[in-house]
Order: sequence, then structure tokens, then C-alpha cells
Amino acid sequence: MNRELRRKRLLETLKQITPEMREKLDALKEEQKDLEKPDFIWHFLLQSFATMGNVRGWKGLIGDHSNYVRVSFGTLSKLRHDERVTVIEGVLRDAKVRMPRQKAEWLSKNCDLIIEMGGLEQVKSMALAYKGTEAKISFMKRFYGIGDKYARNIWMDVYHPDFHNSIAVDERIKRITGALGYTFRNYDEHERFYLDVAQEAGLQGWELDRLLYNYRDWFLSVLDARVAI
Repeated sequence: MNRELRRKRLLETLKQITPEMREKLDALKEEQKDLEKPDFIWHFLLQSFATMGNVRGWKGLIGDHSNYVRVSFGTLSKLRHDERVTVIEGVLRDAKVRMPRQKAEWLSKNCDLIIEMGGLEQVKSMALAYKGTEAKISFMKRFYGIGDKYARNIWMDVYHPDFHNSIAVDERIKRITGALGYTFRNYDEHERFYLDVAQEAGLQGWELDRLLYNYRDWFLSVLDARVAI
């Protein structure tokens, strides 16, 4: 099956997503309430590093309350940088988060950065004041360890209106791209491809992104020419 036929196959599937998938999207949209968290920025920095490299780190850090409170901003901000790194690294190792030393350094530096900016509430206000996707992405990239993908994904995790037509191109989506038979020269070209697919399927870019992320293996099976749809 050539890539255009695979693309058509993907489109046909997206136009008839299951009730379970629709319920999942609705539940994820409810996470917009996380924007109300006073520690919104710190929470999503922790979540980004917990999942960076392996999503299993989420369960050990964000999903484990005892580990999560050990790296709260209020606790860590009282420590010196070297003390903070030691504490964070220990928690990340307990939580089975990948690259614990590097991420501990990043988080400690980000703690200092937030303090320099005026604290959690001030940083949150600054982030929300930026207009448009590019400005909000640029702001998030000021934090150590946060690149294009996570700078975009942080906003997508809270279903921010500026990111309803965005794609966070990660390894799972790249697997779909490979199965389709496409290659792209850069991030923007890659994102544009999926935004066009979303539009044709009658979906938001955000909805397509979350579907491909949460149901990657299912979509990969659909793209297998041997599987009937």
C-alpha cells in the first residue's frame, strides 16, 4: 500500500472514531482546569521531566503523592542549589525517572529562575499574558531542559485555546509518520501535515494529537495493510 492510500486509510478511521475515544478527548479537555493551579508552571515542569524519555516516570513522580510533595516548589526553594540537586535527584531515582542527574540540575536551575522572576504566581501571570502560540512557546523555552516539543506540549496538556490547532510532534507521532511512509524536513512541515489531516477529518489539531498519542498502537494496526477496516 502506498503512502497516499495509507493517508486515506488514516483519514477514514479518524472520521469514525469510537465512543471510547471521544470520551477520552472530553476527559482530557477537562484538564484545562489545571491552569487554575497557583503552581501551574512548576507542576508542568515536573510533569514534563517525569515523562521525558519514558512516560512511565509519570506514575513514579506525579502519580505518587509522597514523591511529588518532596519536590514541591515550596520545599525546594528553601534549599541551596547543591542541596536541591541532591534532593531532586534522589526523588527522581526513587520515581524511576530517566536521566535523574541531568533533570535534577535543570529543575534546580528552574527553581532559581522562578525565584528571580518573582515567584510562582508572578511567573504564571507572565506566561498567561503572552499572546499567541509562538510567544507562549518562547516563554516556556526560557526554562532549562524545555525545548520546542515540551514548550508546546505544556500548553496542550491544559487545552489552552491558543493551542487547539497544534501538534506536539514526539516519538509516538513519528512512529505513525513512519508507518504512513512520509518524511519531513523540519518540525513545521511535520506539524503542517497533521494539521491538514485533522482539518480533513473534521478534528482540531489538538484532538488529532491526543488521539495519536493515546491510541498509537491501535492506529498503527489500522495502517497495517493486512488489517481490514
